[in-house]
Amino acid sequence: MKFLSILFLSLLGSLAWSQEPAKLSADTVESCIPAVYARITIICLRSKVGAFSPEERVHAIEQKVEKLSLDASFDLNDIVAVTDKTSTDIDARDIILLSVHDADAADMGMTRDLLAGITVGKIKSALKQSRDDRRPRTLLLATVYTLLSVIVFALLLFFISKIYSRAYRTIATYKDTKIRPISVRNYELLTSDRIVALITWIAQVSRFLLTVLLIYLFLPIVFSFFPATENLSGQLIGYVVEPLKQIAHHAVAFIPNLFFIAIIGVVTKYVLGFVRFIFNEIERGSLQIPGFYRDWAEPTYKLVRVSIWAFALVMAFPYIPGSSSPAFQGISVFAGLLLSIGSSSAISNMVAGIVITYMRPFRLGDRVRISDTVGDVIEKNLLITRVKTIKEVEITIPNSMVLSSHIINYSATSNTTGMILNTSVTIGYDVPWKNVHAALLEAARRTELIEKTPIPFVLQTALSDFFVAYEINASTRSPNKMATIYSVLHQNIQDSFNEAGIEIMSPHYTSLRDGNGSTIPAGYRTQKSDQAHSDS
Repeated sequence: MKFLSILFLSLLGSLAWSQEPAKLSADTVESCIPAVYARITIICLRSKVGAFSPEERVHAIEQKVEKLSLDASFDLNDIVAVTDKTSTDIDARDIILLSVHDADAADMGMTRDLLAGITVGKIKSALKQSRDDRRPRTLLLATVYTLLSVIVFALLLFFISKIYSRAYRTIATYKDTKIRPISVRNYELLTSDRIVALITWIAQVSRFLLTVLLIYLFLPIVFSFFPATENLSGQLIGYVVEPLKQIAHHAVAFIPNLFFIAIIGVVTKYVLGFVRFIFNEIERGSLQIPGFYRDWAEPTYKLVRVSIWAFALVMAFPYIPGSSSPAFQGISVFAGLLLSIGSSSAISNMVAGIVITYMRPFRLGDRVRISDTVGDVIEKNLLITRVKTIKEVEITIPNSMVLSSHIINYSATSNTTGMILNTSVTIGYDVPWKNVHAALLEAARRTELIEKTPIPFVLQTALSDFFVAYEINASTRSPNKMATIYSVLHQNIQDSFNEAGIEIMSPHYTSLRDGNGSTIPAGYRTQKSDQAHSDS
């Protein structure tokens, strides 16, 4: 009869408790503190009684029930509910296990006597479950199940080891047969040795992950066999299941945002395609905009593309998972701070590169002088300008330095009027200026890459105390060969002056001669003498 009464009370408590969630509000379920023993929830409290908080009340209940479970001679029928005016006490041989108050019953949405009766049934069920857990037969069965699980686990590890060992050998035999090198045109991207090593590494990683997974599944199974560690089993499973549930929940919740981001991406793609088409037409000359040069098309497109992507990112950012979390925002602020501190010089070079692009001081291939550097422009981008000198030396100049320096472009007018080269000689007053002009013009006429039109001309730039300064000016359309042209022009000036019998000699030196001969080479003097005799 005692067993039947205990079973009836337990059944009554279970039925009544199973109806409890339908009567509880969401706030009650979330905020109440459960008192659990032997995997059975005895009562859930949320009200404070006197100076005792719900947590302290639950802790005291669990301690008293555990102490009572250690008494094997205790009769479960001795647990009774005693009703008073303000509370209903649940006694066990003059020991008050807990007191049920009106506030507790109101929190659960039922009367105090009904809640007390349910709690009595729960306590009896928990004590009975605790005694069953301590029986030798239960522990013996748990031990047997554990041994069987260990055997199964060891067999699984053995089979995994065998399977993977065979897989490693099979992968090695496939080298140069089924596993061949991967080549892109004539370049061998991955050799067969590297592919075999990569596949073997992937197999080793999968073996390690599979072993860890088996261990993680084995431990909860073993813990579930023993009543004392059964709660740990649920906790270990929860460590994996809960994150997966959260990931699945957030993934499902992210689906509408994913569509929004996809729409932004598609619209951005087609807008960029249209912008690319417009600037391609400008670059080819099919579309002309007054005041907008063709060489501005590519850099302007890049700036517009960055602006469009930035706008699209700003639009999509609130819909990215975790974008509103403090961690994500903190990382964004920290990354922005590092970027602003570490890239100040890079930003200044980029701004200078943009300004230089729209200033158009030079183009690729132009012969320029930037500060003290003379050479041909072989590369220009947002950060640097690269110049190759006539000595085949590449010099990289930051754009901020280019912008702050004076720039001389020798090629700016090479395709229109040409660039004027000039060089000077100083001749004494004893030589007629017409002869000097004729000799200089003859030297310019003989020089290759000097244009016939406009006609070279001579300027007398100074009438000094001892000499006259003559400057030959000649146009060329090959500024990139300026050094060679100057060299040939100087050679021709020497030849034409020698042929004309004019010494290119400082008058100071001439006035201090001590009887030595002319500086004109002997061959030119003989040729000049023979020509004079023939004229006479």
